Parts: sequence; structure tokens; C-alpha cells
Amino acid sequence: MTDDELRTAVGTIWREVLEADVDDDTDFFGAGGHSFAALRIIAVLGSRHGVSVPVKVLFDNPRFADFVAVLAKEPELSPQG
Repeated sequence: MTDDELRTAVGTIWREVLEADVDDDTDFFGAGGHSFAALRIIAVLGSRHGVSVPVKVLFDNPRFADFVAVLAKEPELSPQG
């Protein structure tokens, strides 16, 4: 998956779960995110893209661009399809 495809895929999930517009500067918590929403994002990443992301990654990187960057640079976290 390219970086652009990753950004699009993760952005789609964030928009669906948060029911809000998302850009690089969107803060997960500032956009209304909470622990259940985080778990849902992680679950959807797993079901759609076969990747297991610890929820801590989202909590430690709540800004959209930072979260995507972590996924992109860690091969074991990067979606495969």
C-alpha cells in the first residue's frame, strides 16, 4: 500500500468513526474521539486491512498525520491491502 493509499484508507475510517471531516492536523480527541471510538478504529483497520495496531499507537499519536506516519514507517503496522 502506498503512502497515499494508506492516508486515504485511514482517513476513511477516521471519518466514518468520528463522523467528522479529517485532515492532517485533526486531533483524534479534539474531533470527539474517545476510548470506544479508538477501539472501533483499530478494529476496522484489522478487519479491512488485516493489520493489528495496538490502541496505544493511536493514544500516543492522536494527530491524524502522526498516526498515519507511524503506520507507514512500521512494516508490521502497515496495512497490506
